Amino acid sequence: MNMIVLMTAAGAPLAMLGLSTPDVPQRNCIFMIHPQITSAVFESKEGKIVFPDKPTEYPCSYAKKKGGADIAFTNQNGWRFELRIGRGDEGTWKASLADDAVAGRAFSPFGDRK
Repeated sequence: MNMIVLMTAAGAPLAMLGLSTPDVPQRNCIFMIHPQITSAVFESKEGKIVFPDKPTEYPCSYAKKKGGADIAFTNQNGWRFELRIGRGDEGTWKASLADDAVAGRAFSPFGDRK
């Protein structure tokens, strides 16, 4: 799995998360603006959390499991991101900081190539 698309809880395109290769427990990842993002989504709470400043590469954990894959990392503003992609290449993401959290849908458009 080298790319995951993140959407808001309402299903609006938000970002693409690119993951480095090869598949190892510790990888690097970076957010890219989804080509279909709207200015309203970019300026939303989710947009400000995912894109707080300039693009930054994050060290992320990547764990393949029987039912899919889990990815986790912390961005430069301290938001902890957790993504879970299931066997059908669809899943969820959430970001949390203290008592605040946002979440949405996620999917891997190219699947989990082996």
